[in-house]
Amino acid sequence: MDSNSQSASTEELPSQRLADVVGTAIAMLTLTLPMFVIGHYSSGSVQGNRQPLTYNLQKTDNDAELIKSEISSIYKMNKDASGLLNKK
Repeated sequence: MDSNSQSASTEELPSQRLADVVGTAIAMLTLTLPMFVIGHYSSGSVQGNRQPLTYNLQKTDNDAELIKSEISSIYKMNKDASGLLNKK
């Protein structure tokens, strides 16, 4: 064993303790400061610019008729598309 090495039971120097405290403070600022900055600058401006979603729905007295017409139009589109593929 090297005679110049320090033993494990030697107490830390005051400068090492100060370095640990400063390092911990920097780590805490690095983790928490971005969250506070983002929260501060995004608090109210985003909500005011957001526009509500609107959907235009067709209203019919009988939903079954609407469903049948949609199915028939899809069927017709598929039939037309398959006819175009067979011509090639």
